[in-house]
Amino acid sequence: MHRPSPFALAVLAAASPAIAQPTEDVAVDLLDVELRCQFLGPCFEDQFRDSINDPFPAGPAQFILPATGYSWFITGHLDTTIPLALIVPSGSSLAEFIDIVDSGNSFLTTGYVRYPQASFPDPENTLWSQTFSGAFGNAEFMLDLSLNINLTVTDQGAIVGSITDIDIPTGFLTGTATFTDGFFQASTWVPSPPQQTEWHFDGDFSAAPGSDGAKLDYLDNPAFGPITGDDPGDPGDDIPTGVTQAQSSFMTTTALGIPGPGGEEDTVYCTSPARNLSTNNPDHLRGVGLAFYPATQPVYPGKFFGQWTLIFDLYIPAQSWYEDFPTNTDPREFVLALMQGSDDNTGSADAFFRNTGAGVMTFGTSGDDFNAPIYQPVPIAPDSWFRLALVCDDFSNGAVRVFVDGVFLFETDSSWVYNQVDPTNPQYADAEPIDPADWAAWGQFPSPWALSTGTAPGSLGPTGCNSNMCLFADNRDGASETAYLANMYFIDDMLSDSTIAGLAGPNADGIVLTSAGCNPADLAEPYGALDFSDVLAFLTAFGSAEPLADLAPPTGVFDFSDVIAFLTGFGAGCP
Repeated sequence: MHRPSPFALAVLAAASPAIAQPTEDVAVDLLDVELRCQFLGPCFEDQFRDSINDPFPAGPAQFILPATGYSWFITGHLDTTIPLALIVPSGSSLAEFIDIVDSGNSFLTTGYVRYPQASFPDPENTLWSQTFSGAFGNAEFMLDLSLNINLTVTDQGAIVGSITDIDIPTGFLTGTATFTDGFFQASTWVPSPPQQTEWHFDGDFSAAPGSDGAKLDYLDNPAFGPITGDDPGDPGDDIPTGVTQAQSSFMTTTALGIPGPGGEEDTVYCTSPARNLSTNNPDHLRGVGLAFYPATQPVYPGKFFGQWTLIFDLYIPAQSWYEDFPTNTDPREFVLALMQGSDDNTGSADAFFRNTGAGVMTFGTSGDDFNAPIYQPVPIAPDSWFRLALVCDDFSNGAVRVFVDGVFLFETDSSWVYNQVDPTNPQYADAEPIDPADWAAWGQFPSPWALSTGTAPGSLGPTGCNSNMCLFADNRDGASETAYLANMYFIDDMLSDSTIAGLAGPNADGIVLTSAGCNPADLAEPYGALDFSDVLAFLTAFGSAEPLADLAPPTGVFDFSDVIAFLTGFGAGCP
């Protein structure tokens, strides 16, 4: 992920006027920004526009107010020349251009980011950065193209829009794409209340009391319909369904012959290997795994989010730990495929536990490059419970912070998560409404395999729901073994290091929405009834750092986990 250099932005900030009136909306003009490469030569340099020299509309320099959240919007139209115009007709919108280059991803040009620091502490404060790449074209002209679109804010509040790392692997492009109109826009946004969901796996995928709307299901649930093949035009009717459920189970730790998390007996989910054990057919990998549906709309308004926290209480049995999984190319000791950003398991998992030998387990992200040196040791052992916490800030710094048992270990690559389907108004990603009968048949869960008709206005063809993330799935090699999952927690926000430290290690009661008992919420007279006076009492104690508000669990640190604990107790009617 490319980001403008701090030096370049520092120069820009130094050149800015001394007096300016910050506002809630700032826009940067894209008129005449040109994308092209020289014939048999290098591509043009990165393109930068800013709200000081290029405000939209034309006029005085524009600066944005510091805020705890921002939204962004990028739009425009492009004039293209031959031969590029054979693929991207002149006059196409930026959204159409992106969907031709990187199918279905034009929705990424609008989004929302939490900005908890509410300030501009250095010359480079990234609000959003995204790479668009793909091979596209027709019988007359085929092209590979990759570019980054970035939106940053300087330490004085100027907005910088840039298009960088323009790359055409063939080395030449005899054609141009020039903006005839358009702008980058950033606006202040009051962040939505974070949405949290927790699972205790007490025999099914039901969420714990106090949870919001996120859901889990089997990726190959027969109710979702036939699994599509790797080729979007292949219906994949012959890929078996129901395999994940058949190869996984809910069992007590006593029945498994293992200790429970925290030394207490618990019911846990035994994950399926990421392949069909009955056939070992590589074409049957696609549907094996779990589908995770965030369902944070409409509270969080974005169609994707890049700031989230996932916490797992995991146990890797020795049989899986030491499994030497063979592939068609070379032995790879991949033990557990944890998560994949794809909503329909289109490739390799994006995060793996990998045994590098000598009993050393590592964790990291890999994409398609399994051998990239990005795996780092994690202090875990076979046949033992551990709590893995992943705190992602893909928007601001492009990194995931990794914790084990509350201790920060390292940062690794980040990823945003699909969030397109609003459960209150379910639609496919191209805005075609989902048939209510289908939505009901899917259990109000977006099918990973269903496609729209492609006839909605502006649709480029049949489009999926694009609203899930895959867990314990790997469509490259099926390189994931059985592990035990006691609890899992998700929130569409970044929990602080102190909050993660306070959650410490695994236990049978849960992670945040624990089943150990109620967090007391009856904090003010008249006692015996929960009302607004209890909310005021909590907020007063929280603001004064009084022990009364130190709830989750008592650590001496007052942060968002205490707010969650109070609201959970209040919602559950805890005395």
